[in-house]
Amino acid sequence: MTKPTQQELLKYLKYDPITGHLTWIKKAGNSTILNSRAGSTTKSGYRRFTFKGKNYQEHHIIWCIVHGHFPTHQIDHEDQVRDNNAIHNLKEVTQSENARNRSRRNTHIDEAGIWYCKRRKRYIAEITYEGKKVYQATFINIDEAIEQRNIKLKQYGFHENHGSSTKSDRKYYD
Repeated sequence: MTKPTQQELLKYLKYDPITGHLTWIKKAGNSTILNSRAGSTTKSGYRRFTFKGKNYQEHHIIWCIVHGHFPTHQIDHEDQVRDNNAIHNLKEVTQSENARNRSRRNTHIDEAGIWYCKRRKRYIAEITYEGKKVYQATFINIDEAIEQRNIKLKQYGFHENHGSSTKSDRKYYD
């Protein structure tokens, strides 16, 4: 099954570039409700909907509506909010580039890329880039570890949101 064209999508959907919402302007199936927002949010936080019997991620449809073609790479939500499909928040990136804007994963210390080594009694700051460890250094002071890691992240071209967390408190483990 071929993907719909920009012209076909524009017959059925209206896109608001400020809100990032798609609205049905023509019935595409029995469950289509005219003038309602297309799709729904999935468990993973992205928006999806069905168009002519096939499921699509909303940000891919929006990319096609705005740029005239489906993305050949991944679409990055720059603010890391998966259902914020305002066009200024979307950019086409490679898988490697998208990984550099990934939010942090759980670590023992509430700071991405930093962990405490009990044996050495030091903080370890690390950066992995394209599957390889490109930076590792040890520090007695966690603030110095964070500062030095952030300097290296900028040198490697990581996005400023990379590793950000919504938590404001740090947990230290000894």
